[in-house]
Amino acid sequence: MAEAVQTLPAGDSALETQPTLTGAPLRRLFTLVIPYWQRFALGAVLLILNSGISLIIPITVREIVDGVTHARAVDFMAAMGALVVVAIISALLNFGQTYLLAYVGERLVADLRRRVFGHLQSLSLAFYENQRVGDLTSRLSNDVTAVQGNLTNNLPGTAQQIITLVGGTALIVAFDWRLIIIVLVLVPPVILVARTLGKRLEATSKASQESLGQATTVLEETLSAPRVVKAFNREDYEADRYGQAVEQTFQVAVQRIRLGAAFGPIMTLLGFGVLISILWFGITEIQAGRLTPGSLVMLLLLVFMVSGPLAGLATTYSNLRSASGAASRIFELLDTQADIADTPDATPLPVVQGAVQFDHATFRYGSGPEVLHDLSLTIEPGQVVALVGPSGAGKTTLAALIPRFYDVQGGRVTIDGHDVKGVRLRDLRGHIGVVPQEPILFGGTLRDNIRYGKLGAPQEEVEAAARAANLGGLIRELPDGYDTLIGERGVKLSGGQRQRVAIARALLRNPRILILDEATSALDNESEALIKGALERLMRNRTVVIIAHRLTTVERADRIVVMDAGRIVETGTHPELLAAEGLYHRLYTGYQAAAQVAANGDAVTLPDLELLMGAELARPAAATA
Repeated sequence: MAEAVQTLPAGDSALETQPTLTGAPLRRLFTLVIPYWQRFALGAVLLILNSGISLIIPITVREIVDGVTHARAVDFMAAMGALVVVAIISALLNFGQTYLLAYVGERLVADLRRRVFGHLQSLSLAFYENQRVGDLTSRLSNDVTAVQGNLTNNLPGTAQQIITLVGGTALIVAFDWRLIIIVLVLVPPVILVARTLGKRLEATSKASQESLGQATTVLEETLSAPRVVKAFNREDYEADRYGQAVEQTFQVAVQRIRLGAAFGPIMTLLGFGVLISILWFGITEIQAGRLTPGSLVMLLLLVFMVSGPLAGLATTYSNLRSASGAASRIFELLDTQADIADTPDATPLPVVQGAVQFDHATFRYGSGPEVLHDLSLTIEPGQVVALVGPSGAGKTTLAALIPRFYDVQGGRVTIDGHDVKGVRLRDLRGHIGVVPQEPILFGGTLRDNIRYGKLGAPQEEVEAAARAANLGGLIRELPDGYDTLIGERGVKLSGGQRQRVAIARALLRNPRILILDEATSALDNESEALIKGALERLMRNRTVVIIAHRLTTVERADRIVVMDAGRIVETGTHPELLAAEGLYHRLYTGYQAAAQVAANGDAVTLPDLELLMGAELARPAAATA
């Protein structure tokens, strides 16, 4: 629930001050480190110190070995003591650097997750209508987790590998410049392998995340509709569908694993080649009297210190390319622009009276055909207006323009004379309440779901809203009253109970403008009676727009607006429209006839079936005369 979201203490997150993320995916990821540069800088300092101290170990070992072989006099106790001190200091520095850099990495990923989710909340309904929830869920969970695993695990080690590589190479060159030739032989193959396999890894990583997103989509769809699956005996079908999606994910993952596994043997082979070369060089120099055994051991340790970071950097590079593949899918979301947003000069919307006006409004979904055609309508404050018409007439679309779920392409929509495009969205929607035909509840408590209409509302207001929505009897029956968990999407409640919870939520919000998407359809008589009583209390002293599916529910509306094919064809009261014998008359009498057929249980003829399915209602007057 929204009220359960905790605000992080100051200093724990700089999400509000994050820099703009531009450029390649990895570069954009690392810009998230900027707010935590102090911890990152301290971790980097400890890392540099640790890497520098680790370079002392080969030199100390050389002295000890040369002392054993009598190549030079050595104070063994002092040398052994130095190794112990270096080991302790290195352990402490390693703890500090690992903690600080891993903290920054985890904080970076947590901020990225919050940023993506926050951005998703800013996107319009049109975006969600073109997306699959499972894929969005996969990007927010699986893709971010992939970034987390590949980024935070490599962030502490990458800089250390670079420093160790540079320092070790410098010591090798200082000891004998000829040895650098052997080291340089290792570099081109590593770079070639890293670039070749790295690009393929990034592509396979992205493909893996996309296939995982498809599997998550199947999972989300199936688990969200268990009744449908079982009603149609589709358990085996859904299991097979999910199995195929998982198998596709597995096949792509195998390709990624195969590429990643190739790094190890290649780096090991190159490392053995360098080791053999150093041994050959060192033994030759010892035989010639130009090198001590301790110096050879030191050189071997330095080569291991150099080849290790080289191989590690190659592996890190491959991991980062995998992270880049996952990050690119995340940034695709962050790069999606909200088509419904506050304009730069958006103004606050003062307390409204509730006058709504559509002024030559024209609208289409995306690049599709026009849904509303040059439509004009004025709704007075406190007026109850019902929108009726055949399916596809544009009723829901028209109502959705009021809270600016969509923007008109032509004309304008105003509230109390204020163009909805010119006021702040938060203010606009703060004055509007919506009770949908199929209310969506959250998997928290009953109190949480009612309070969703007004976060932080005191208990007495919650109870008053519940009583006004005729929920008193339900609350007395629930085992924990207001603290009863109602299940995901309110699955533990009946349809009528969920509808009344949605009404209580709207009552608690106390909006000046109310949009009702027929709230009594497909309910039993008892539930319908309870909801009608709650709706009557909800509609008092407000501007109400009713999207009507059952025409008997709009007879007492102040005005009925009849729509057909995106245009207003009739307006008036129920008696006036019946007397006019136009489209509303045909709709109403057709509805009554269909209801009578269903009530009598008569055999349904083809004309009856057309009537019930709406085909008869959509015909022109001349065709039905």
